[in-house]
Amino acid sequence: MRTTSIRTLTTLAATITITSAALLAVAAPAPAATAPRPDALSSSHSLGSLVDTAVAGYLEDDRIPGAAVTVVAGGRTVLAKGYGVADVRTRTPVDPERTTFFLGSLAKLFTAQAASRLVAGGEVDPKADVNDYLRAVTVPDTYPGRPVTLDRLLTHTAGFDSDLIGRNRATANDVEPLAESLVTRRPPRVRAPGTIAAYDNYGYALAGQLVADVSGRSFPEYVDEHILQPLGMTRSTFAQPQPAPIAAGLARGYRPGGASGWTQDKGQYGAWSPAGPGAVSTAADMGRWMSAQLTDDTPANRLMQQVHHRQDPRMPGLGYGFEEWRRGGRTGWFKDGDLPGFHAGLLLVPGHDVGVFVVFNGDGTDGRAPWDGRDLIDRIVDALLPAGAAASAAPSPPSTVGAPALDSFTGSYRAARVSRSSLMAIEGLVAGVTVEKDGENGLRTTGLSLDPGRPEQVWLALGDGLFQERGGTGATLAFPGDGLLVSSAVPSTAYEKLPWHRSPALHLGLLASGIGVLVLAALVLPATALVRRMRGSAPHPPAARAARAAAALTGLIAAAFTVVLAAVVSDGNAMMESVPLGSPLLSTATTLATALVPCALVVLAGAVAAWLRGWWNVTGRILFTLTAAGATATASLLLQYHLVAGPFA
Repeated sequence: MRTTSIRTLTTLAATITITSAALLAVAAPAPAATAPRPDALSSSHSLGSLVDTAVAGYLEDDRIPGAAVTVVAGGRTVLAKGYGVADVRTRTPVDPERTTFFLGSLAKLFTAQAASRLVAGGEVDPKADVNDYLRAVTVPDTYPGRPVTLDRLLTHTAGFDSDLIGRNRATANDVEPLAESLVTRRPPRVRAPGTIAAYDNYGYALAGQLVADVSGRSFPEYVDEHILQPLGMTRSTFAQPQPAPIAAGLARGYRPGGASGWTQDKGQYGAWSPAGPGAVSTAADMGRWMSAQLTDDTPANRLMQQVHHRQDPRMPGLGYGFEEWRRGGRTGWFKDGDLPGFHAGLLLVPGHDVGVFVVFNGDGTDGRAPWDGRDLIDRIVDALLPAGAAASAAPSPPSTVGAPALDSFTGSYRAARVSRSSLMAIEGLVAGVTVEKDGENGLRTTGLSLDPGRPEQVWLALGDGLFQERGGTGATLAFPGDGLLVSSAVPSTAYEKLPWHRSPALHLGLLASGIGVLVLAALVLPATALVRRMRGSAPHPPAARAARAAAALTGLIAAAFTVVLAAVVSDGNAMMESVPLGSPLLSTATTLATALVPCALVVLAGAVAAWLRGWWNVTGRILFTLTAAGATATASLLLQYHLVAGPFA
């Protein structure tokens, strides 16, 4: 499953002053040299040289242990190579035929293919209520007359909320049955189906259960019998644990750090295997799958490679499992996948019978592995398929928009996938998108780029709410109305405009200020009480002393919460493991946040009582009121972002 939403939580470290740990160096392949020009590549040898040079650079510069790359063209594999090591302890080299990698959300492609086979065979109507086919699970009728359908599940438009907390397991033996997890860990439905694309792991897990219920086979058995075995993908499986021959070749996933320079990641297994966890394959097997997708014109394959939802008619859409891809006048179908320690990407360009698969068994420094995969795919495609005439022509001329129209697009946006009901709602606090005017005829966005080294993007207006990225990348941005923003880079998730009072920047400022005031109170209030006692001053009334004690306690809790949350988010790669596993530190942070809420209520009541009963002098009452305001703001934001559990949640 994708972990983008987990990784973006690390931005919170900036607001609570985190110090990053120093990373140890490790031996890696030779330094990257300048890549040859795409138009100089005319043979498989040249392609191999390009990939060798690029991958060597990624592994060394971003501290990734290993990788595998497969390229297919014209129905055959033209490149399948392994790089680096599959296991840093044994130094086992990556073998494209034998080394198995966790696929992450690339598993959704197999789920979509399995479901499409049932649709093509007339066993499932993709527009019918999924409750007509499910046996072990029932979807609540939250929106009467707007049922969840298979079509909506496969296009991320079913309307379920997102929650990855504690969804994965460290070992395969701890994985609960799919149907059980779909019932006990079901997120609420938060929007009517078909309205907005919002990347949905639960929806794909539910689609996998539908396949199992209709076929009468477990999901792993169905995929193995109808997809993997016919293609000769003998070293691929959805079974957890894997069969011994496949498990023997399993790569280990890593993040930089630890005494040896590497820390092995856990959390690649989980009940929702149709959405990502647990599924494994080799580079060679994925080459077989890509070739079949490109050459076998079956009804199921056609269903997958066909747009079924488009948030804006001018933008890339969603097939079944795939996202539509556009670059340099070429079109194709893309999917990426991320799990702790594993990052994969796959692209098909059917018009040229070209497919590319890239996988890494490391997160990379600052989590760069997912971007490295995209970059390598683009470089390979640019080499094999030079941009066509349409792309070589001059870019579309900018349109005169004017300040009033641009003003309607500016503001703060939040990805529709951001949770409304779980701790994952904190992504909305730290990973918002900001849109500002750039001159009289363009926009500047922050937080929308997938490139971690380029957070800002500049866009030129083309007219009617459509913008093109400046710099020749071909990326586009659209505002289709109803406060939505759509990016061509991420068709599977739209962005929703937020009112000013829900701005992440405003909330971050309030949270930082509130915690700061409370921590200051925790230091000052006990100190002033001690001074009064040493001076022999008359004691305050018992209720006043209790209010001050509650304020000091609230400050201590706020300080402890900050420290614990800092420990959680200080290493973004480590958090990719701790969030889906549900780490004890995360539970501790939630416990502290929950304890802070009733304390804040007591402080607020104390501030009211101080004015009514005349406690302290006016300056003392004002300062205590400011403390109460900080406590109230902090508690309110902790509640809003679901950091609080129990009766206050």
